[in-house]
Amino acid sequence: MGTKRKKILVTGGSGFIGGFIVKALAEESETNEVIIFDIAKPDFPLYRNVRYMFGDIRDRHLLNVAFSGADEVYDCAGLLGTSELISTSSLACETNITGAVNILDACLDQGVKKIFHPTKPMFSHDYENTYTITKFCAEKFCQMYKEQFDQSIAILRWLNATGPRQHLYPIRKAVPLMCVLAINDLSLEIYGDGEQTVDIIDVRDIAGISIRACRELGHFDGIVEVGLGNKMSVNKLCEMVVHFVEKKTGNKCNSEIKHIPMRPGEKKNTDIIANLSNLKELMPDFKFDYSVEECLEECVNYYSGLSKSEIRNVIQFYGI
Repeated sequence: MGTKRKKILVTGGSGFIGGFIVKALAEESETNEVIIFDIAKPDFPLYRNVRYMFGDIRDRHLLNVAFSGADEVYDCAGLLGTSELISTSSLACETNITGAVNILDACLDQGVKKIFHPTKPMFSHDYENTYTITKFCAEKFCQMYKEQFDQSIAILRWLNATGPRQHLYPIRKAVPLMCVLAINDLSLEIYGDGEQTVDIIDVRDIAGISIRACRELGHFDGIVEVGLGNKMSVNKLCEMVVHFVEKKTGNKCNSEIKHIPMRPGEKKNTDIIANLSNLKELMPDFKFDYSVEECLEECVNYYSGLSKSEIRNVIQFYGI
């Protein structure tokens, strides 16, 4: 008997993490029909079994059309940002809360058997910024739908996902921006004293565990945190990026370290590390493929290949 053909939707599949989930699903089997449902066209080549469909998760009708006959839905759509979303909180609510509920309702309407929904860890409190509030609210709706409608919804709390192809703007992300600035001997800006911590995880590990969670953890009552469990300060992260830049270029990096005020929506000295207890209990055989060092070195190699015009755009966008 041949492999059963699966129809799989990835909302927000043109984005950074969504795009890597699309890639992993496409490579898993040629019989997978993978559909990117996004308002933005993908900026990466598509496999033969992947197609793009324009769609906004605020539009219930389009979701119902797209989800008809789907076996799995990965909800990677949403508005990102920290300080960036504070002045557009209403739009963030429409997308990150109403859009998430629209996806759950469309999955109910179309009988989708397995759903994946990502959320984020709480740093200091659950109202620290617009993004945190909206993701926390959507997470609670997922838990309610699991209980009320017996939906299979796997919920993962992603820690600090990074890797090659992460967008440099309009949302400021630490690793890609550090790479570009260090490669070009430009000042490296660190919020606060830099002692706040991160738990870096490679986007390719995120993609793999998200797919497996969608299929195995949909009826788990709790939420699974996903990181490497490797806490480091932002200052240490900066040192590691500089190290791999010097290794890549063979020259000393002359970037100056500048500590700037914390941005709105973040607190000083947040102490973050993934709690891997649920992951180890539910998936004791899961192994991460990429260490922090491997991930950061690949990021430096990737961003070293940017064109002069791409670098100029980054510098102009951030007013560096």
